[in-house]
Amino acid sequence: MRHLGEIYYAGSQSSNALAEQLMFLRNRTLFNCSCEFVTIEIKAVRILVMISVISEDRKPIRIPPEYVQYADKHSIFRLAQKLLKALIIDRPDDPLSYLIEYLGKNYCESSSLFILGPASSGKRTLAELLAVKLKRVVLTADEIFKLVPEAQEATPQQLTEALKARLKLADCATYGYIFAGFPVNNAQAKAMRWEGIFPDYAIFLQAPTTALIERAAGNRLDPTTQELYHLITKPPPDMKTEKRLIHLPNCAPEKVRERIEQYNREAVLLRQIYAPVARDVNCDQPVSEVYSTILAYVTQPPRDLALRTPRIILLGFTGCGRKTQAKMLAQKYGFIPVDCGLLIRTEIANGSLLGKAMRSYVSKTIPVPDAILIEVVKNRLTQADCATRGWILHGFPRTKQQAEMLDAEGLSPNRVIAMDISQVCAAERITGRRIDPVTGVRFHLAYRPKDDSDISDRSLQHPKDVDCVVASKLAGYAAHRDELFAHYQSMLIHVHAHLDAHTVFEEIEAGIVNPLPTSE
Repeated sequence: MRHLGEIYYAGSQSSNALAEQLMFLRNRTLFNCSCEFVTIEIKAVRILVMISVISEDRKPIRIPPEYVQYADKHSIFRLAQKLLKALIIDRPDDPLSYLIEYLGKNYCESSSLFILGPASSGKRTLAELLAVKLKRVVLTADEIFKLVPEAQEATPQQLTEALKARLKLADCATYGYIFAGFPVNNAQAKAMRWEGIFPDYAIFLQAPTTALIERAAGNRLDPTTQELYHLITKPPPDMKTEKRLIHLPNCAPEKVRERIEQYNREAVLLRQIYAPVARDVNCDQPVSEVYSTILAYVTQPPRDLALRTPRIILLGFTGCGRKTQAKMLAQKYGFIPVDCGLLIRTEIANGSLLGKAMRSYVSKTIPVPDAILIEVVKNRLTQADCATRGWILHGFPRTKQQAEMLDAEGLSPNRVIAMDISQVCAAERITGRRIDPVTGVRFHLAYRPKDDSDISDRSLQHPKDVDCVVASKLAGYAAHRDELFAHYQSMLIHVHAHLDAHTVFEEIEAGIVNPLPTSE
């Protein structure tokens, strides 16, 4: 593949110089050239631009897999979305310089979490526990009010401006942040949303009023260190500290009830504002249970809006239902099902060069060499329909070596579905298959028994479904299963393939639609 060259954007160049260089590249694509790659470097950030102009004499069209995989691997869509969001919120006078400076900061991906709830619901405690695990910065309502001289008398706009400046500091911008008990009311939430301060996750803690009042009765304050304690959930470290603790005035039962009622009035509108990211959590249970529930929620990334092309591999024993699930996914989402066995038979029937090379192996029931198989699979997966609509591959790879060859061709999957089923169950599904030679009806002796004795008597079994052949196939997959799982560990999703087809489909669909859980 011919390379157009590289452009390096230096800080001393003007925006016009960069625009002229990009225009030059665009004009170059008017000539007969196939898919070319251009690397643009903006300070420390390298952006790969793929110029895809297909000449009329380059048929059939083969879209290089790098086109999609580069954007997927480096989250180009998410980066562009993040830059656009920053431009809309900050509205800089010089957008180009702003973007260059923004990219130069090299901030890692971070998320924001709001924990809201009534008095004594455990907002601060949960925020501190989550901050340790997720490495986030905790900002309580009291700390946010201290950002402005007017404190709680400050207007929502004043609070938002001060808060916006605080969130731009390196700690919050780099690691993300957790708000505990803020915003307090609807006006503050709207002002924050107007300035682009909106959480990735919003937790609303819930508990009966009586339980909250009882919990508040155990709150204590150390007047020396201003540290807050609870006699049950967060006891003081020693007897000396416990003796000097004092009751909090706002923890009296009537005060707590008044604060709970005030929160409940504001929570109705706050839930409406944060509805897209809100989750209700029952906090009338041990802190460890509440913490685990919230942690499981916030470590599941939100759904990405990127137009990602699905590249799915189905792994499993013969008889686990890979063809059935591939067909169901194709019907609902338009993915292209790619059956490796069908590809081999098609190539042989068409009499292509690859087909002729495979004919002798297939006729002698000898496994086709990996070098030929990978060419067959690559030719199919790089066709326009697979590259644009996505593909579901099954029957390949069967070994770690084949998986590595697939990766080397730039055809790595972004989801690998392991259809878990016992070897005994898989064997029963296959060996029980029958066909009526008169009517052509296919059925299973156990799942779809036929009452007609004549059909049962004349039914036939495919030679490949006999016990000895099936046992050999199942043993072959079992021998390489663990190494395949290890190779695809970062994108592997397990589903229960012994269930009915529609339940299995729902599990696979959830694994494809939802992002992969993070390792946090």
